[in-house]
Amino acid sequence: MQKRAANAFLEKAAWFVLSIAIHGILLWAFSLGMGQSPKGQVVKIELNMKLQPEPLEPFKPSQLPEPEKIEKPLEKKEISEVQAPVVTDPVSQETRVTEHTSEQGDPMAQNPYEGAGDSPWEGTLVETEIGIGAGVGGAAMLSGRFGREKLLQEGGSQQTEDSVRLGLLWLKRHQSEDGSWDADGFIKYCNQDPKYPGICDGPGLSWVDPGLTGLALLGFLGAGNTSTVGEFKEEVRKAQQYLLKIQDEQGCFGPQDKLYMYNHAIATLAMTEAYSISNYNALLKTSAQKAVNFIVYAQNPGKAWRYTARCNENDTSVTGWCVMALKSAKIGGLEVPNQCFEWAKSFLDSMTDRTIYFVGYTSNDRKYVQVPECMTAVAMTARVFMGADPKDLNLIGGAGLLQNNPPLWGTYKGIMMIDYYYWYYGTMAMFQMGGSYWTQWNDKMKIAIVDHQVREGCCAGSWPIADRWSQESGGRIYATAINVLSLEIYYRYAKVFK
Repeated sequence: MQKRAANAFLEKAAWFVLSIAIHGILLWAFSLGMGQSPKGQVVKIELNMKLQPEPLEPFKPSQLPEPEKIEKPLEKKEISEVQAPVVTDPVSQETRVTEHTSEQGDPMAQNPYEGAGDSPWEGTLVETEIGIGAGVGGAAMLSGRFGREKLLQEGGSQQTEDSVRLGLLWLKRHQSEDGSWDADGFIKYCNQDPKYPGICDGPGLSWVDPGLTGLALLGFLGAGNTSTVGEFKEEVRKAQQYLLKIQDEQGCFGPQDKLYMYNHAIATLAMTEAYSISNYNALLKTSAQKAVNFIVYAQNPGKAWRYTARCNENDTSVTGWCVMALKSAKIGGLEVPNQCFEWAKSFLDSMTDRTIYFVGYTSNDRKYVQVPECMTAVAMTARVFMGADPKDLNLIGGAGLLQNNPPLWGTYKGIMMIDYYYWYYGTMAMFQMGGSYWTQWNDKMKIAIVDHQVREGCCAGSWPIADRWSQESGGRIYATAINVLSLEIYYRYAKVFK
């Protein structure tokens, strides 16, 4: 008892002495200001304190939760449209435009209405105030996909390029006649080329076709193909025609049922990218702007997005796709309210546990994590493209979490770690972070993805349905398209941070 009392006394005494010292300093400063300092001079005492982030915790795997129930779609509501030119014949009005070379001068200074075709340089790319970073925006953001100068510099290789082309060839062989990629019906295109015998497995669910088509189209666009330029221009043209055909009056791609905002957001990203690298294609502009208008309409006021429009629920995953679609639209000069980004930022902040900078799906509680650090990667990517500072602790802390959980083909303590979705967003986020974050991630990513691409039979060029999302809904088309996008990282988007 005496010992505890003594300790308590010493603790109080220490605080008492500290209090006397602080008051003494303040009285001394006051006397200086009243007496010895020149008239009007103020003596300031500044206390400099720097907040240090909490140390990062190593990943502790947890069991994956059961898939969530699908909400009923809301009734359709009228939404306003931004005026855009009306063109009746989709894509067919495009004419071939010669590829730009350095001798042709500034492509943006040329007559934008000289042709209606696609060109990798003559387009509507503009500088924007969101996501520019150190001056990267507009044409610079997307132009790298039309050259491979930075491939080796950024960590790519001929092997990664070969893998991309093999993946695109597989997607080409399994594209439907109407231009779509059919999640559960692509198998009917198997065994039609004697070079690729056999039948592929891995069908997905039929309702994801609009989103899968957008995802596959993004892969072709990312490799520098348009509807008039590139090895796969015919596949691009057909995919664009399909998406134009299934867009409803409100601007939504595909039926408004099931988890349709996934379909719409991914298809919108594809169409806005297609427009951004087109030569002022009026028809693509009409479609892309309508699609953007629907995303704007679908956002929950003050919040973000989820499976259906204005459902008063939000999640980080759908929000990531919507942000990227709106960012691509803004790059292309389409009309996007800045308020959409401000609301999205606020929502992502609410999903962030700032003790370790983990980002959750519908809550910032780590116990509800679905896969290692997937939503952290999604949020990092969205924040980068919405203009986050490279010194933002949300990015630095998030990069530390991703660095501790690199791509791994296998299991960890009995938990399956193969997750193409996480790898895709993690690859985009770590590429933008650069430095050792990127080099370490890239080394692991190439091993996980390139080394496990199928090389024989009809499945040659595709990837197995080895992760949760390919097994539950996307199938082999999803697995192939999203892994192709990860391997295009070296040139698909420019680095925002320099």
